[in-house]
Amino acid sequence: MATGLAMMLAAPAGAQVTATVGADYASGRYGTGQRVDTASTSLGLRAKRKRVTVFAALPVVQVDAPGNVVAPGGPLGLPIFVDPTRPATRVRRSGLGDAVVGASVQLVAPRPHHLALALTGSAKLPTASASRGLGTGKTDYSIGAEAAVPGRVTPFAAIGHSFVGQPDGYALRDVTSARGGVAVRMGKASEVSLSYNYASRASDQSADRQEIGAGLDTALSQRLSLGIQGSAGVSRGAPDAGAGVRLGLRL
Repeated sequence: MATGLAMMLAAPAGAQVTATVGADYASGRYGTGQRVDTASTSLGLRAKRKRVTVFAALPVVQVDAPGNVVAPGGPLGLPIFVDPTRPATRVRRSGLGDAVVGASVQLVAPRPHHLALALTGSAKLPTASASRGLGTGKTDYSIGAEAAVPGRVTPFAAIGHSFVGQPDGYALRDVTSARGGVAVRMGKASEVSLSYNYASRASDQSADRQEIGAGLDTALSQRLSLGIQGSAGVSRGAPDAGAGVRLGLRL
């Protein structure tokens, strides 16, 4: 939930490669009528050279939900949706989630009190088990843009679109997402943020997802950083609550 562009201003100047480990949890009904609990841990790697950043992440996920709920887990996963061909018996399953790879380009580099603009493209790879309802078994592609005006108070906005792979037996829609909010720098190495997040529904059996999010990002040292996020759903298709934590290590 951090702005990304704003945090670049606080990052160590020599940062080139960063490894991350994270954990996320979300719980809610998502419009399915039954509670869906999802948890994931992920490992990531991010490399930056000049204005180009490449990244990759691989999660391990656990889902406690009805068997007809497909719950893509991990970074940039699709919204949860229902597969009407599956039984609704509650089942707990776990395994690898869908890996994500991508790249971001700073079209306009961040400078204090000037507009900064970044463009990101990514692919969600089908490493999760489709037979166990941890993914669709197809590759999805996403593109997005983010704008911010860095400063002590940084307004930001982002928009994205995911081109959803179409597995047999599904009728899935492409997903459009948007995010907007404000980040406030606290001291020299910390930032707090508040945002509104939206994602359109992926199928007729699901609903749009709208959340309010808050986050804290801080540099614990020259090489170690910490990010903490929380969210609350404000629509039927969103989780009631979510939380996440990430540690980053500059290599």
